[in-house]
Amino acid sequence: MSKTRMYGGWRPRRGYGVGRLTETQTAVMGGVVFAPVGVWIVLTTARLPLTVMPFVLVAAAVAAVLTLVPHRGHGTSLGGAAVMWARTAAARRRGWNRWEAGVFSRHPRAAELPGVLAPIVPLSTRDGLGQPYGLLWDRQTGRLTGSVRLAPVGTVLTDQDRTDLWVGAYAAWLARLGEEPTVEWAGIVVESAPSPGTELADYVAARMDPAAPRLARETLTELADSHRGSTADISVRLSVTFQPGRAKPTPKDDGERVAEVSRAMSGLEADLPLCGVATLGRATAADFTHWLRAAYDPHARGEVGRLSEEGHLLAWADAGPVRAAALYDHLWHDSGWSVSWAMSALPTQLVTSTVLTPLTTPGRWHRRVAICFQPVPSDQAASLVERETAGSAFRRGLRRRRKLDETARDRVDEQRAAKAAEDEAHGAGVGLWTMFVTTTVEDPAALPDAIADVESRARAAKLRLRRCWGWQHAGFAASIGVGIHPPELARRGRRAR
Repeated sequence: MSKTRMYGGWRPRRGYGVGRLTETQTAVMGGVVFAPVGVWIVLTTARLPLTVMPFVLVAAAVAAVLTLVPHRGHGTSLGGAAVMWARTAAARRRGWNRWEAGVFSRHPRAAELPGVLAPIVPLSTRDGLGQPYGLLWDRQTGRLTGSVRLAPVGTVLTDQDRTDLWVGAYAAWLARLGEEPTVEWAGIVVESAPSPGTELADYVAARMDPAAPRLARETLTELADSHRGSTADISVRLSVTFQPGRAKPTPKDDGERVAEVSRAMSGLEADLPLCGVATLGRATAADFTHWLRAAYDPHARGEVGRLSEEGHLLAWADAGPVRAAALYDHLWHDSGWSVSWAMSALPTQLVTSTVLTPLTTPGRWHRRVAICFQPVPSDQAASLVERETAGSAFRRGLRRRRKLDETARDRVDEQRAAKAAEDEAHGAGVGLWTMFVTTTVEDPAALPDAIADVESRARAAKLRLRRCWGWQHAGFAASIGVGIHPPELARRGRRAR
């Protein structure tokens, strides 16, 4: 009998941060210390009055407090929380947190979707075999996002050796993302929702053979009726976001950019069956429209699914909500109220391959779990892990000069940094993991219970989630799997292209 394999070794990127400070916080604290000294040297050298020194010291003290004191709710320093609050307040004053599409009157607007989804429009094209599929084009950055519908085989009835092979193949697939220059990030979305009461009955009725024996038809009908509302609708999809402008040679027009993305998707899609999943084909533009519509209007989820099976296409203008409002702690949209979380820490201990099962299994409420991976290009991975190893050595030397004892946390962090460098040297990929979880209810009174359900499942999965305070709309969009990546949004300025 094979031994259960354990996985772990995740480590946050720290660089040359001193203690528990990040590199940015360390640089700010260096400025806090040396700026007053520099001002004092300049004033005394030029024999100027020292009346400005109290103001410099007060400014340095305020900067130190904003940098060092943590904010428990946001998981950042007080300065980071203040910046987030200021940006959120500015957006509210300008009305950017509310959306009204208009049903009976047509309002002029430049986008069909609210918030961070505004620049996205769908494109329809065909792959090398002539099969139609869709891409989402971000008009602001030029990125293209494609999606592949998946059907996981599951590990319930498989042995441990087969599961280990699937996990190893998945690790190799992630490492390959760093070798593809056009890949920006990839995300796997697991969406589950209680199915409507008539969905199972409609599914059975549409596939029942009229020539079957009467007893068999009555038995199937009775079984479908007895399980009304007790089944779940589960879907899994993989979304990959590309920047075709990075390809060599650089594509000259839209046709070449789409062809480059199609070529890259074909290579990545071919290796997915080795990871324990079956591919159901690439998502079309209609699939993206239906996913968005079902997310914004959960009450219409059954009807949208029925239209999708019958081949009815919704216009892109119908993908977004009629009305939506992004509040500080939740998002209201059409017939649903949603709360989103972002992962703040990965498991610190070793885990099994089924660690995420509590978070991805269906429950009483609609839930989406998006696991995102941003690969580091293979030509930059070595320098990154070497920088982390050098940062660990720098902190060890600093502790020795200050004659401080080494803690268990410091020792484990240094070992993980060295192990990451060793694994990268043997061909492993390097990347940044993020996760976004969204739960949606149709009755606002059930929202506290749905929140407690997600947080308890996250604890069972050994994850630390943090509510997306002030940016619920971004967390909601990131969990759908349409090319939205909040870490990239935080770095994007008004002049980004």
